[in-house]
Amino acid sequence: MNEMNKQAVSAAEIALKGFNSKPTSLLSYQSNGRVLVLGNEQSLNFCKGFTQPLNIIFLLMTGSSKTLDIENVLSLNQRSIDIQGHLGNFKITLTDAQGVTDFIEVDLILDLNTDALIKLEIPPLGYVHESNTDDNQQEIQDRLVDLTGEFEKPKYFNYNAEICAHGVNGKTVCTNCIEACPAGAITSLVEKIKVDAYLCQGGGTCATVCPSGAIQYAYPRLSDSGNQIRLMLKAFRESGGEHAVVLFHAEEELNAELAPNYLPIKVEEIASVGMELCLSTLVYGASQVVLLVNNDVPQLSLKNINQQLDWLQTLLMGLGLKPLMVTLQKHPNEVMPVKDLVSLEPAFYSMPDNKRQALFQALDHLYQQIEKTRELVSLPAGAPFGSASIDENSCTLCMACVGSCPGKALQDGSNREVPEILFIESNCIQCGTCTHTCPEQAISISPRFIFNREKRNQSRVLNQDTPFGCITCGKPFAPTSVIQKMSHQLKDHYMFKTTRALDRLKMCDDCRVADIVQDPEAVNGNIDPLRSASSETLS
Repeated sequence: MNEMNKQAVSAAEIALKGFNSKPTSLLSYQSNGRVLVLGNEQSLNFCKGFTQPLNIIFLLMTGSSKTLDIENVLSLNQRSIDIQGHLGNFKITLTDAQGVTDFIEVDLILDLNTDALIKLEIPPLGYVHESNTDDNQQEIQDRLVDLTGEFEKPKYFNYNAEICAHGVNGKTVCTNCIEACPAGAITSLVEKIKVDAYLCQGGGTCATVCPSGAIQYAYPRLSDSGNQIRLMLKAFRESGGEHAVVLFHAEEELNAELAPNYLPIKVEEIASVGMELCLSTLVYGASQVVLLVNNDVPQLSLKNINQQLDWLQTLLMGLGLKPLMVTLQKHPNEVMPVKDLVSLEPAFYSMPDNKRQALFQALDHLYQQIEKTRELVSLPAGAPFGSASIDENSCTLCMACVGSCPGKALQDGSNREVPEILFIESNCIQCGTCTHTCPEQAISISPRFIFNREKRNQSRVLNQDTPFGCITCGKPFAPTSVIQKMSHQLKDHYMFKTTRALDRLKMCDDCRVADIVQDPEAVNGNIDPLRSASSETLS
């Protein structure tokens, strides 16, 4: 069997090499060798010997530059320092206590402080932190020289602002990508986000944690990754291979002898492999999926990988499958074979680019082949799938939740002449936008997954009311509960002190205007000033 698997792995590797991924766009950096060196007197003296093509400016973090026998030396002098930018375009701002600022523009930064000034797990390209300068002057100079010239890198992401759940009506809601980015490349624009493509270094965590798919990984695209794996596993099976273990890794070379049924897949960053790709790998024919992590994986990324794994394993258990079919490992030889696996027929459909569609297709394929003992499973907090419910006694059917829902899970059913809010669970990304925008705090959400596709895609009523007919012409114009609440809260308001004025709340727009024109008190503005001072408005 081992020999057969070895031949099957070779066939799979040939299939993988024959696949052409869609190219992404490229970004250019231009570095002319202008370097700002940050450090104390001793560390700055260390850099005196740096030569062309490097053009050095020194910034002394403590003490006075007068004691240094070096040209181009500035002193921080208790000013604050702010560093922005990237390779070829760093902007440093020095600000004193009076708000007076000085600016420095350079291509590279060499930080010789014990603690790095930029605390990011993935600092900007062109920022070099080196706290140990013992006998390695030439090595550091060579690193800086290597960062001089013109460079290109891929644009790792695509962003669709239309389905982004970051914010609505000036309120911040979803911050998953901002909190997950180890490079600090994502910032808030109140209702949308901005990704600095020059700071982004392809960590992939943003796309993995995005509940809607607004950020997509583009190097490679999800469809390319999935279709590569589909063709590879197909070639493996057709060559007699069995019990394929797909090993995702970001190593240049795997320094380990793999078992004969292992299929290694190199990715740019391991955090770019999300639930949808892992599940699709299983349905395309893998017996197990392993994510190989090393010490270079940022802790922020590792935290999010583990969260994704928690959700994914909960889904597998909900289906009655082994959760260890997908695992995280530090060494490929630590992987334990999963026993008593359910025999699954592989899928042959093409991988979509939409991450939610990819995950739904994979789970639907698995659900069709198991004993359907459970239609749904509760998920851990934060999972991007789930339900919503409405407190009918609090909801006024104002439709604020419907208008703000980025996934269109909440919909206005009033076109059926009945005031109602409809809900489609497959569209819900559990972002919480509805709970933030509901003025009555009448809506709540809970993470879960419905395996039955028909029920998951079904539109169901969360709340409905009878339409209130105008007391003059009879035309329905608002939910009954809204009119009742307004009438109760405004009955003591000075503008509605007469029965006729209060009844106008029960009229449609046209009849209300006509009645105001015919009401002498309304036309003359006959208002009781004593009641005006103590009146309360509708809350």
